[in-house]
Amino acid sequence: MIVRTWNSAATLPATLDSVRAQTVPVEVVVVDSGSTDGTLDVARERADVVVEMPHEEFSYGRALNVGAAAATAPRHAALSSHTVLPRTDWLERAVRHLDEGAVAACGAETDGDHRPLAEPLRADHEYLTRYRYWGFTNTASAWRAEVWRAHPFDETLVATEDQEWSWRAVADGGWFVADPQLVVSGSHRRRAGLRAYHRRMVAEIRALEHVRPLAPYPLHRAARDWAAPEPGDPFVSRTRRFGRTRLLDVTARWEAGVQSRRGTTPQPRVVPVTREEER
Repeated sequence: MIVRTWNSAATLPATLDSVRAQTVPVEVVVVDSGSTDGTLDVARERADVVVEMPHEEFSYGRALNVGAAAATAPRHAALSSHTVLPRTDWLERAVRHLDEGAVAACGAETDGDHRPLAEPLRADHEYLTRYRYWGFTNTASAWRAEVWRAHPFDETLVATEDQEWSWRAVADGGWFVADPQLVVSGSHRRRAGLRAYHRRMVAEIRALEHVRPLAPYPLHRAARDWAAPEPGDPFVSRTRRFGRTRLLDVTARWEAGVQSRRGTTPQPRVVPVTREEER
């Protein structure tokens, strides 16, 4: 299990406790990007391997590659240092999907049409081509080591390194499994504060432009998506209409569209992140 950390001493013990409580043996690799708050003390006490990297060299993909290179198991997994595995058989269930042929596995509550998932879904190249803005997440995920060696994570991306990786990983006929039983909470992203959440959303939307250009998103569409029971834009969440989270998604989508239309240069490819933003 690869856990990326930066100044997460307050949350890391619970994260690692949930990993150690799994029903299968697990090797814990912590990749730290310059913590100054005692995170390393926790990691050295509880992890099997601790790898340190300078904070200014951090990117999500780079930290994952460093962790995967240090891992010795044939199956890798990743977990945010700000969340916990919700069930003791999480890793066992994820590995079972890999043993049955999947290149990777993660949690998902809905399918590409935003319908609630009742059972695991196989997402292959055709499915991901149809649903470009739905997909794999490294908040909590697992993959086969040989697939990672053939397709390491893109270290230059500011965000969405997980989705971009999944497109390459399934391109040769493979698939990943999206399993509703593997969902973990992503609320840490909103706990970082409104400004950080907004900045992260804009970065993720812009990062996907290399796959499909952003469609125009005028203010009347933004207002409609905020008020609609089911928003029409794929980047706007199906949370409560008129709610704060929906409003944050709508404004981030609108700002990303403005930046794209103006040709504004996206954020630097490797950027410092706040403590809660480090997934």
